[in-house]
Amino acid sequence: MSLNLAMGQIDFLESSAKYDVRHSLSIHTIGAGVSIYDFNGDGLDDLTLGSDRGALIGFYVNTGNGFQQIVSLVDNREQVKQINWVDYDNDGDPDLYVAANDGISRLYQNRGDLNMQDVTESSGLPLNVHYGYGACWGDYNRDGWLDLYYASKGIIGDPDAIRSYNRLFKNNADGSFSERTFEANASDDGKLPFCAAFFDYNNDMWPDIYIANDKLTFNTLLENTGHGGFLDVSEETGSNARMNAMCVNPGDFNRDGWMDVYVTNTPIGSQCLQNLGSVDKSSTISFTNVAEEIGIHFPGGNCWGSNFLDTDNDGDLDLYVTSSINAPKEVSSAFYENIEGSHFDAPLIQGLLADTTYGFTNAIGDLNNDGLIDIVVQNDPPHHFTIWENKTVSANNWIKFKMEGVLSNRDGVGARLEAYTNGKYQQQFTLCGSGFLGQNSSFKHFGLSSAAQLDSLIVTWPTGHVDRFYSLAANEVYNIKEGSSTDGQIDIAEGIRIVEEKITTSVAEYLSDQLEISIGPNPGWGDLRFDSKQIIDDIQIYDSAGQIQSQYSIGMSQFLLDVEHLDVGLYILIINLRDQGVKSYKYMKL
Repeated sequence: MSLNLAMGQIDFLESSAKYDVRHSLSIHTIGAGVSIYDFNGDGLDDLTLGSDRGALIGFYVNTGNGFQQIVSLVDNREQVKQINWVDYDNDGDPDLYVAANDGISRLYQNRGDLNMQDVTESSGLPLNVHYGYGACWGDYNRDGWLDLYYASKGIIGDPDAIRSYNRLFKNNADGSFSERTFEANASDDGKLPFCAAFFDYNNDMWPDIYIANDKLTFNTLLENTGHGGFLDVSEETGSNARMNAMCVNPGDFNRDGWMDVYVTNTPIGSQCLQNLGSVDKSSTISFTNVAEEIGIHFPGGNCWGSNFLDTDNDGDLDLYVTSSINAPKEVSSAFYENIEGSHFDAPLIQGLLADTTYGFTNAIGDLNNDGLIDIVVQNDPPHHFTIWENKTVSANNWIKFKMEGVLSNRDGVGARLEAYTNGKYQQQFTLCGSGFLGQNSSFKHFGLSSAAQLDSLIVTWPTGHVDRFYSLAANEVYNIKEGSSTDGQIDIAEGIRIVEEKITTSVAEYLSDQLEISIGPNPGWGDLRFDSKQIIDDIQIYDSAGQIQSQYSIGMSQFLLDVEHLDVGLYILIINLRDQGVKSYKYMKL
């Protein structure tokens, strides 16, 4: 392969021994979780690797020079599938959700310093032994708290197990969850799901769900109505592919501003559902399968995990696919280079010629912080998990972002990032759980080609608030906090209902899309400081059930409010501003 330096000479090197990671399964299993996530908060992506029954999950801390395996943080000996690090309680440290097959999926709360406590039962999540694979998190009602959706092929021991259905659990913002599967029309009954992912297919900022279903049972697209439920729009959008679907891999491969979906398949060939978008808000959005047309259908392979990634930092999303080809000397993965969003080439990647093992799950992240995205793959035993270190030779630049929600969920899941460089547009949507049993790095990575800076970045948060940043230097990592470009003011979009099912209509009427008050610390405890541009006449505090807890007559613009008496939980502050009407604010008491 001969590519010039500017385009990048793409190559990978198998580096699991170099990084001292020798994790493997003992028996054959169809996929095990791979998570690339900075779980100790030091700015370096760590590894969490799945296990088979009877073994412990592998936790590997990134030291900057390699990885050090630590004592397993949880005593989980299930057949581990999806692994999600997720800050479900918005306290700033990542919690852990582990999906199991033929076992119990469990939620572990991080009590600080990676002291993990099993809160599955106390949080209201089910303890049923079920046939499950994929799990994902998204704020489906945009109340600032991440909700759980997982794929299930039925509950073991349940006489109705043949009637499989997926399950949706709403985060109650108090450490507990309530099932909303059927009320929200999110069950997708009677199919054989592998995985699902939240993503926004119609650009309305309400996270939709796409489900990969096996054994020709038709894939499903559930459109978020914005009113606490979903509509099955699979047939009308042309996204109801009938295939042996394994993964859901969203990405805007052609940079047109609409999220596409790559779905892997058996040797018949995978599908790439190109989102054709809409010309106005009233027109129907549709998808069309262009995988063969643009050269990424991968015929002949039993394909599983896949990821869009900008391998050479040229600003286009390339594609990596893992396969379990039944030929021991044949390369079992595929790499496709994106050519300006129009089609993909399959260059001969010297390093990947060594990839002849059965592969299932993969995840991506920059493990050594060199600005190049690496790939970790779970393989069938006796082969260990492989680390494909990106050794691409390129003069191209890059930029990375770490997201932090304030009124949106702390992880910023569901945020859309739109980047512009020299007139070139890119977008990414923040996910928690995608592909086939994978969790990619939470650092959002953009290739800049030869540009020395990112001209502009637009971040649209789940609240609807928009942050804009300009002239950001290349080859840097930026922390993006919601409201940081607007002096901490966060504008909540019209129609957002904070803790949707629990606030009474009369309280919800007060929700405003403007905020002219600084309130903090939030989350916090003790005194609450108010700094307003206008005089605050009075304040009412409602709990998450819509019941008034306190009310105060104020008559000042700057003051402290004693909230020691409030229990831990989420509250809504209804604030009457003199001559400015009523405003609302979400407050989390710790």
